[in-house]
Amino acid sequence: MNENLKELKITYDPMEASLIQAKLDDEEIEYKVTGNSNLTMTMDTFNAEISRMALKQPIKFFVKEEDYERAKTIIDKDNSDLLQDDLEY
Repeated sequence: MNENLKELKITYDPMEASLIQAKLDDEEIEYKVTGNSNLTMTMDTFNAEISRMALKQPIKFFVKEEDYERAKTIIDKDNSDLLQDDLEY
């Protein structure tokens, strides 16, 4: 994947990064991610958003230019309504 890449998203939250990766994988969009190493394995700190911000260790996602708009739409889509509890107790 050595084509022209466009920066899609920057986050400091490892959980958000995992969700973005899952969404892109589900849609079979090729991407490159940098900075996604687990800080707890490499440093004596927590792999948390605040630690990444303090250490200036963002997680960055890149996609091909032709996939950018589609990928942006996919990662910005809010699927939280799929988790609504519609059961009667």
